Amino acid sequence: MRTYNKYMDGSRILLGSHRGDRKHFPENTMSAFRACVELGLDAIETDVRMTKDGHLVLIHDRSVTRTTNGEGSVDLMTLEEIRALDAGFWKGAEHAGERIPTVEEFLELIAPTNIIINWELKEYPRDHGERAYACVDKLVELIDRYGVAERSLMNSFSQKLLEYVNDKWPGKFQIHGYFDYIKFDKSEKPLDSFSDWLAIWRKDGEHLSGFVADYEFAARRDLLTCILVPDDAIHYKKAIELGCKMFTSDDPAKAVEILRKLGVRG
Repeated sequence: MRTYNKYMDGSRILLGSHRGDRKHFPENTMSAFRACVELGLDAIETDVRMTKDGHLVLIHDRSVTRTTNGEGSVDLMTLEEIRALDAGFWKGAEHAGERIPTVEEFLELIAPTNIIINWELKEYPRDHGERAYACVDKLVELIDRYGVAERSLMNSFSQKLLEYVNDKWPGKFQIHGYFDYIKFDKSEKPLDSFSDWLAIWRKDGEHLSGFVADYEFAARRDLLTCILVPDDAIHYKKAIELGCKMFTSDDPAKAVEILRKLGVRG
């Protein structure tokens, strides 16, 4: 199933960032997101979690240890506790004082633009039960408040969450799924029956641009494909030849230059 809209209709190759510009800034911080706006990217991928007191924040890991000066799990901390953490110092002294953003803070920046938001839903029913669905509900409320549903892509390793989104808001969001790679939170309906995008996830040293079979699988099911590859022209060119329609980059400034040299970006 493909839900066409003017932002994600497969007519052009899109470039998005992975947790913002994480090459030059602390990942999932406002400075990393602002850099993406300045670069004129098509999309930003970010990770949504919910605090103990029900606020949505952008951080990849359940634990705050890797990317802040604190310890503990996001779901066991209040927003006040989360916002007191330094989420930038680990990237360099010049980034000290960065905070974990709220979804509202992020949307204040992104809503006035045309940037696609690739929301990765990180709270899984396997780990959080009903709380995982409550997190999605809160996110959709904010998406509606800021008027960005048409350019919101719902992405998760939990097929159950994606099925929940599709069943509760049919056709409202594009769905970004991972297929045979996932061994938990399987959906009741086949994932390809309600998805728009397939993440090309399976790779090895010989196939860093993904396997031909996965692109062929997507084409047979009328799914668009996206991939995270090393930011070099060889892998970008190969992925484009295989049918990739969106790149998610760890070094988006470099990716912009690669796509310009390949003639697929102005």
